[in-house]
Amino acid sequence: VSSLLEWLVAMGLVWRLGTASGNPKWRGLTWGMIPSHSSGVCACVYHFFYNAESLQFIVLAQAALTLLGNCTLAFAAWRLAASNGYAFSLPSLGDPGGGEAAEEQEGAAAAAVARAAAADTPAAAAASAALSISAALSISAALSISA
Repeated sequence: VSSLLEWLVAMGLVWRLGTASGNPKWRGLTWGMIPSHSSGVCACVYHFFYNAESLQFIVLAQAALTLLGNCTLAFAAWRLAASNGYAFSLPSLGDPGGGEAAEEQEGAAAAAVARAAAADTPAAAAASAALSISAALSISAALSISA
């Protein structure tokens, strides 16, 4: 149950990040998180009733919501990346490492992060909030693993 509450907190923080950054794609990420949260609710309901045979359909609903949640999160993450200038491209078969294009994209991404962190703007606040969210989720995961 605590993981469901943590997921709701994460959704709220991502929504606030979208408001602070002015990028509505962050809020789209929050909407994409809803099916995954619903999947967790299905699991809790099923286990609350001691895995009753009459509730076997909830397992199917959980699987479907997990699939849907993975798809919506992937799409929302792609939209967010694209809104920040990321251009998706598959590496060519002749250049398995990605070559110069990959190096240029990595360099541009690093420069954008450095500019955002150095600026005194809402984007800097959003970058700081994103790091805080990441740290909080990492700590939460570490505590869950050690328990």
